[in-house]
Amino acid sequence: MTACSRSTPSDADQTASASEAQPTSTAHSQQSGKKLTELAGQASMPNESVSKVQQDLVDEQAPYVGRYHVKISCKDDFVQCSEGSAEYILTLAADGSAYRSIVYTGKLFSEKMAEDSNIRTYRRDTWSVNPEDSELVVHLEEGAEFYYRVDKQHNLILDLDRTLDLDNQINQHLFAAGYPMPTQAYRLIKDQ
Repeated sequence: MTACSRSTPSDADQTASASEAQPTSTAHSQQSGKKLTELAGQASMPNESVSKVQQDLVDEQAPYVGRYHVKISCKDDFVQCSEGSAEYILTLAADGSAYRSIVYTGKLFSEKMAEDSNIRTYRRDTWSVNPEDSELVVHLEEGAEFYYRVDKQHNLILDLDRTLDLDNQINQHLFAAGYPMPTQAYRLIKDQ
């Protein structure tokens, strides 16, 4: 307001008031601030508790964090492309969230799937690992699960038998509703 006022304080008064206000605002921002990544997308996503996703991973899970990928022929309906091949990418984040995408000639899987209202383009998937069984599980938001065996180099091999198990009603319901079903035990290579 000093710019609009006819009486402006001296430079010394402005410096003193600015230095007095600074510690207060610094202390306040440390107590109430949020990271941009915590706020981004809040208007478009439901405000759900994310404590499960944001748990710190135990030491045995840390080696699995990273990006995995495999090229898949378009003959497999899992990637839903017309010809050639597509790249299936699975990213396992340190906060326990899993991000899956399929890239085909510059288009993302989510662009194609946006036309199908049964399959959501924004996903809140998670992952967990059982080192004793050398198994990693991607838990889909819908409740279904994709199972992977872990090899010695920490690459992931899709466990087709467990993923497509007829006794797993949640997975069967998802595939029956039109979710693309894999036809091969793909090996996802971890980026180094």
